[in-house]
This record gives sequence, structure tokens and C-alpha cells, in this order.
Amino acid sequence: MTKTINSRNKGAAGEREFAGLIADHLGVRMVRNLVQAREGGCDLVVHPDAIGPVADDLRAFAIEVKRCARATESTLRGFWQQATEQADSTGKLPLLAYREDRQGWRVVMPLGLLVAELADWNDWRYTVALSVEGFSAVIRESAAGGVSHKGEAGDKTFVEGPSDRAPAIFSRVQN
Repeated sequence: MTKTINSRNKGAAGEREFAGLIADHLGVRMVRNLVQAREGGCDLVVHPDAIGPVADDLRAFAIEVKRCARATESTLRGFWQQATEQADSTGKLPLLAYREDRQGWRVVMPLGLLVAELADWNDWRYTVALSVEGFSAVIRESAAGGVSHKGEAGDKTFVEGPSDRAPAIFSRVQN
């Protein structure tokens, strides 16, 4: 029982820590999804009062947060599987934020968000791991481009960013 409680506390502390980093880097308040254990869903959500294009872009993600002693390839695959299942159940894009003990945060996202030709976002082989700073840069660039959402709910649409150096953004419509 003690291990479960400690694991739960470590997870909650990790969620608060990552939410704080998002606030620091992107200026958007994230809150823990306190009904996640009972009803399912992602670990963090954008605060309902947060407005603007950065907040809107973050709302497109089902954010799964993990803290662990050591992240092996197998462990990360399992974390990613959980993130994609949560994303599928909420109609959002998967995002995994994890931190190993005494290491920095890594943010894993579908590679199709950066390279439109690699849109198989459910497969671990088509992901990219970024630092929090790198992830924040991608979100800021996306928000600066005023990415438009097209099609019907659930459609996958590729939208070009505002400049030649901007990434192609893979977005799912949020209604």
C-alpha cells in the first residue's frame, strides 16, 4: 500500500511540476484533471479561463504525465500506449511528458506534427522527444501562425505555418 501511495504522490507532484513549467514557458495555466482515475482522461488540462492561441493549441492535446526512476524503451512504449489510448478516448492528440529521477523533462509528441509526411501518430516509431523549451517553441510557432482547424471532428488535417521555417502542423478539429 505504501508503494502505491508514494507512486500516486510522485505522479501528482510530477503533474504539478510539469504544469508549472508550461506556465513558465508558455504563460498558460494548466490544472490537474482530478477525475482522471475515476472517469479516465488525461492528466492535465488547460484551465477553463485560459484564452488565446497558445491555450487553444494546448487544448488539442491529451497530456499524460509520468515520473519514473528510469525510463527504458519498454517503459516509454507503455507510457506512449497509455497516452494514445487517452487521446483516442478524448478525441485529442497524444502528448507524453515524462521525467526520470535527476533528469530534465522530455515531451513526446507525434512526429506528424512536425513532418506532415509522417502522420502515423499512434505508433511509437513516429514520435519525437523534445525538451520543454523545444516543445514550447513548437507551440509558440504554431500559435503565431494562427493555425486554422478544418474539416469535421476527428479529421486529420495538415496546415502550413506562417513562414517557410514554420513546421507543418498536424491538427485535429476540436469542437
